[in-house]
Amino acid sequence: MDSQNGVRGVTPGQAEEVHPRELSSCRHDIRKRDVSVSLCVDARYAGAMDDTPSAPPPRRRDVARHRGMLIAAATEEFARNPEASMADIARVAELTRATVYRHFPNREALEAAIRSEALARASRALDESRLDEGTALEVLQRVIRALSAQGMGLRFMLLQAPDADPRFLAQRAQVLAPLVDVVRRGQREGHLRENLAPEWIVTAMASLLVAAVRDAASPDSAVGELVRRTLMSGVATDAS
Repeated sequence: MDSQNGVRGVTPGQAEEVHPRELSSCRHDIRKRDVSVSLCVDARYAGAMDDTPSAPPPRRRDVARHRGMLIAAATEEFARNPEASMADIARVAELTRATVYRHFPNREALEAAIRSEALARASRALDESRLDEGTALEVLQRVIRALSAQGMGLRFMLLQAPDADPRFLAQRAQVLAPLVDVVRRGQREGHLRENLAPEWIVTAMASLLVAAVRDAASPDSAVGELVRRTLMSGVATDAS
């Protein structure tokens, strides 16, 4: 036995590779030629063997929560005051200005995030409106009700700003394309006027929704019904 390393039949260089100070957890021993060799796993790799899902670290959860708070606060504040500053958004969200700028370096980045969030919510609302079920008029009624419940996020999603990101405008057109198809179906069914372009009808509906949501104290079913009646009075046929 080598008294210096405490390992029988192993050279000093080999002993250093399995020195107990560098290894943390032994799994099993192999006995061969009267020499016991411990097979061990470095503690640095022990965690990799555990495939149990772990919750996001607290800091990551805070980042996601703060981002959501800022987008929600900015959506409402910009609707009330289009000239609101980043400091105003921080005040409404009850966060510091430093936190605002950590997430969004400028107002343009914040507005882009609002539009993306509104687009995602509108897409989910359309999916939940069952566009293939019932007549086109029934579908439009469900769509108007679902979109009116989205609040002022509609302002950023439906209104076309002159300097809006072309990629966002293309994504918005893609989201609204199924709604244009619903209008075309309504024209074929004889419920909607054929002398109006389907895209124009969707734009008119969007403008009515934004105006109604902006002026309402809170989005509710009454807002959607008001938009539906107003829209139908201009685009529906006499047979409807």
